[in-house]
Amino acid sequence: MDKKSKYHDLHNLSLDIYNNGDFAQSYASRIEYNAHNALYERPATLSLLSDVNGKTVLDAGCGPGAYSEWLIENGANVTAVDYSDEMIYIASKRLGKRAKIIKANMNSPMLFLKNEEFDMIVSSMVLHYLRDWRLVFNEFNRILKKDGELVFSIHHPFMEFSFHPDGNYHETELVEDEWPAFNVKMEYYRRPLSEVFEILKETDFKFAELLEPKPLEECKELFPDSYETLSRKPWFICFKAIKLQ
Repeated sequence: MDKKSKYHDLHNLSLDIYNNGDFAQSYASRIEYNAHNALYERPATLSLLSDVNGKTVLDAGCGPGAYSEWLIENGANVTAVDYSDEMIYIASKRLGKRAKIIKANMNSPMLFLKNEEFDMIVSSMVLHYLRDWRLVFNEFNRILKKDGELVFSIHHPFMEFSFHPDGNYHETELVEDEWPAFNVKMEYYRRPLSEVFEILKETDFKFAELLEPKPLEECKELFPDSYETLSRKPWFICFKAIKLQ
């Protein structure tokens, strides 16, 4: 593989999977009401947001549009960005003209977005597909208004290292993970917890809150095995940060 092709691959991690129509439809359906997303990560991430009514919000990595729809229903003016054609298609069908939906790769500067355009940015389970966080967090800072909120969720570093113990926890490393429910192998980056805070500081964000979720009680009845696991072992982790200047 030549250098240009390798660069392309590393900036399009798992895109071929998300662009598979069958996978995209199955993924969109499953996360609508499942243990790990609907009853664990999503309510935790949303709980970190201030009142969104009347606010301009960027859904950075919108996927099938679940977050965008919640934001719209709660009064936000939403712009949604994703790089997968299939996810853009599903989100567009779901949201119609209620949101501005844009195809874009967040590995590159989002020059189509204005300086200080947004009151809030939400990015759910997307950032681990990006290696250069300094680029994307500087972009987040640029497009947020002063004191704007950045709320994001990622894989928990503890969970990542327990699944992939052969690497170096203190390094940002490319890993491959099997998703047996979908019969696919996903590629993404894992990074140490300290790097998250270092990058926030370097890109002029003030850390505000960290949340290690626990599943909702209704998960116990509907998905007892997942409830037991998620109640004992951290799977995802959620952050809130504020733009300083």
